[in-house]
Amino acid sequence: MTAVSRLILSSLAAIALFSQTVGAQQSVSVNEQAAADAVAKFVERAREENGLPKLRRIRDRYLRPDACRRARGGDKSVRRSTGIGPPEKVGMLSAIWYSTLDPNQPPAELLEWAKGPARQYEQPYRFAVGVCLVSAAKDSEQQYWIDVGTYMSAIKSLLNVPTWD
Repeated sequence: MTAVSRLILSSLAAIALFSQTVGAQQSVSVNEQAAADAVAKFVERAREENGLPKLRRIRDRYLRPDACRRARGGDKSVRRSTGIGPPEKVGMLSAIWYSTLDPNQPPAELLEWAKGPARQYEQPYRFAVGVCLVSAAKDSEQQYWIDVGTYMSAIKSLLNVPTWD
């Protein structure tokens, strides 16, 4: 076998290995997107069933990293918060985060949260979902960490300047 043949064979093997790795990474992002879509549908359905206005779905680039940070820390609790926080969260009204093995089975807390806030509080106009999927190497179990946020209207978010004392 000549050096050229070996070079061609090793290049083909590297390409095959690279495409398998990329395929595995894509399937994770596809699974995360499918989970985000499922959660979004639950939020939309809960609001519709309770006669609440439809929210426009947006992308919040901070939600997935927040979910992945919680995944690294192993935080599987269900929690809620108001949008008061760092400057990149300007416009966020509330958030809920949780962990689940099945994103198609929302916790009761998510459905209750989607019905809020009460009428006397500022009402959201937009929402976003961030998902971080972690697969355990030792078994095929997949754990989803999910963050969902509601936001003011885009114009109000632009005009909202936080003041920090």
